[in-house]
Amino acid sequence: MGGWTGVGYGDIEVGSALPSRVFVITPDDMRRFRQCLGEPPREVTAGEPVPVFLLNELKTLKAHLRLPPGVLHAKEELVLEHGVAVGEALEMRVRIADKYIRKGKRFVVVEQAVHRAQDQRRAVTVRHVLYWPC
Repeated sequence: MGGWTGVGYGDIEVGSALPSRVFVITPDDMRRFRQCLGEPPREVTAGEPVPVFLLNELKTLKAHLRLPPGVLHAKEELVLEHGVAVGEALEMRVRIADKYIRKGKRFVVVEQAVHRAQDQRRAVTVRHVLYWPC
């Protein structure tokens, strides 16, 4: 792997949890998200609903696991349980839900749960199935 020293498939432990991360979706985040979608610019205010796709990110995973080159998304499921608003404090919890080999290919299932920091209500659950090449 050319000197790569990240986490190999054999080192992934099912059930392990990564340190949680508190974050906030800001009005600037929303403006950039809308710009990516090609929407015309408009003012964003605190309290506006946050689109579920803006809560689906891998920053927490990447901050704690060095992914090998060639990791690919094989499948993804999003379940919205409670809406969140711009400016609301959120907590991202990430755990390794499963890993398996199918047809000689290695896969890792990562579950992300976004909770509202104020009342700990789960807002979104995302399950990523990642092809893990080595």
